[in-house]
Formats: sequence, structure tokens, C-alpha cells
Amino acid sequence: MYDFKFADIGEGIHEGRILKWLKNEGDAVTEGETLVIIETDKVNAEIPAPISGKLVKQGAKEGETIIVGSTLAMIDDGRSGAKEKQPAEEKAGVVGEIEVSDAVIAPAREESQAAAPQRTRATPVARLLAQEMGIDISQVKGTGELGRVLKEDLLNLQARAERIPERQPEAPAPAGEERRVPISPTRKAIVKAMTTSKAVIPHTVLMDEANVGALVAFRKQVKDLAEGKGVKLTYMAFIMKAVLLAIREYPIFNSSFDEAAGEIVFKKSINLGIAVDTPDGLVVPNIKNADRKSIFELAKELGELAEGARNRTLQLAQIQNGTFTITNYGAVDVLFGTPIIKHPEVAILGVGKIHKKPIVVGDEIKIGEVLP
Repeated sequence: MYDFKFADIGEGIHEGRILKWLKNEGDAVTEGETLVIIETDKVNAEIPAPISGKLVKQGAKEGETIIVGSTLAMIDDGRSGAKEKQPAEEKAGVVGEIEVSDAVIAPAREESQAAAPQRTRATPVARLLAQEMGIDISQVKGTGELGRVLKEDLLNLQARAERIPERQPEAPAPAGEERRVPISPTRKAIVKAMTTSKAVIPHTVLMDEANVGALVAFRKQVKDLAEGKGVKLTYMAFIMKAVLLAIREYPIFNSSFDEAAGEIVFKKSINLGIAVDTPDGLVVPNIKNADRKSIFELAKELGELAEGARNRTLQLAQIQNGTFTITNYGAVDVLFGTPIIKHPEVAILGVGKIHKKPIVVGDEIKIGEVLP
């Protein structure tokens, strides 16, 4: 019997909601075949079966939430006993290849070992949260069954440490004066990521304007050619190409900051991220090895990623391992902004809308196309 755990799929995702089971209990499953679709904060992840056999039990039903480390499925692989570890832990495929660590994914059942010191009982979510908060979980008094440390125990501990007073119930507002709407899981993830970035990475903002009249004219010339190849050629594809040329000359922009080690990590691959506005909030998919692609190829892949982000059909690999990000607030008719760096990257480029304004060309004042 194979005990298939919901593994850590990165990107700060600690839990997911069962969107759709593609296999019912009792069905035969084949290794690599999609078993279930799980809705996470950022993507709908297709989870493949890690082994061939018969699906004996679904760990959670459609619509229910499952946390990292919990049993996702029990698969009868013809062997006796319950096998909890993934086959080949270094490639325990959830979506492509992911990293699995016993330090991150704690077994749902904790068995005592005579020779080893007793391990603190805690839920997988509590262990992940304690790691992020820098708290020694062995020093936390658990309120769960058998003293198990729960997520609430850590949040209560943090609240006491910061001396946050209990929130007094608000007096009800007059009818029609206000409306409350819970924020989506994606927006919660955005809040957390942006807060981390501002706390860890020193931010400074530089602004300038570029005369892009020649670019506007060139795009008009090749737009029909691109459409003939099935490509929607936007200005962003040209901006991406310019960024790639700049990164080649200044590789420091294609790096990340390792706070724990106090090191700048230079990346060999350039995975260019593009912030995409969706109904649930910003999502940043990235184009892998973008420097090896033409402008038409960049434009085509950009369109595919943007569509996938809005339809929530992106794969995790498409939002992981970005090295530099571009955000376009010109899409909302804005000239300037102060973007926040996507942690742990070290830089971000924000571009506004192209607009006409008087500029000096030589000794003359002309109307130019300007990109802020």
C-alpha cells in the first residue's frame, strides 16, 4: 500500500483545495497519469500518480482543503504495509520535478523511536509556519491532541510577543454604510510576498523616459507580418528584448539575494517574469531561457502565459525560478509607478504607457512618443 502525501510544491503554497478528482476510489491508475487537480493560491496544479496500482482511498473530497504533508491518496501497488516516502525523493513529481524534504514535510503520523530523542508533535502547516517565523517549535506548547502544536498556537505566540491587544468587536455600522469582501487566497499570497520583499530587500527607485518614436514606427511595419504568423506583437516583446540585452551586459540584475548566507547568487539562465493582472490579483509567470528566443517567440509565449494566468491553467514550472521581472502599469493607463521587487530577485523594471509629449530633438522641440 502506497501512502501518497501532498508534497511541498514551493512558491509559499502550504495548502490546496481539491478541485476535481480524475480517478475514483477503486479505479486503476498508471504512474504519471493525472490523478487530481488541486487549486492553490496561484495555479491549478495537476497532480500525477507517483506509482501504478489501484486507488483505494481519496485523502480529501472535492471542495475540501488539504495541507502539505497530509495523505492525498492511498494506492494499492501490490505491496504489503503502508509506504510513506516518495519513490526517488529528489524527483517526487507533483508537477514536473520538485524538491521534497523530510524537514519540511513531516509525516502525518509520528512514531516514537527508542534510540532517538522524542520529536515535537506538530501539524505540517505549523512546522512550515514556525520555519518562516524563525520560531523553535520545540519550545512551543501545543494545544492540539496529545500536545500537538497547531498553526493557531504559533499565531497566538506571535501576537503575545508583539503585544497586540485583542481586537474589540466593532459597533455595527448603519445598514448600507459598508460592505465587507474577503480577499482571495491569491491576494493573501501577494500581501505576504510583498511584505517579505520590502522587509528583506533594500529598495531604491530610478525613473527616466525614452523616446520610442522609432520603435512605434517599426512595430507598425512588422505588425501585419507578426499577425500572419499568429503572433500578437505588443510593445512588451520589444521591451523584453531590450531588458535581455541589458542583463547580458550587467549580469548583476539576473541574480538573487540569499539573506541567510549573505550572498548574491548569479543565475546562468535568464527566466524573464512578466506580471499579469488577473481577477484574483497579480501572477508572475516567466519565460524560461528568454535570451535564446526571438522577439516573435517572446511575444507568442507572453500571450500564452498571460492567457494561462487569467484562466488559472498555468503549471507550477511556469511561475517558478524567475530571475528578473517586468511589470507594466501602462496597461492601466498610468505613466509612473514604484514597483516592488519580487523576492528573492534583486531588481524589477516598471514601464508606463507610451504617450505623446513635447521633446527636444537636436535644437528643436517636437512631438515625440515617450515611454516612461
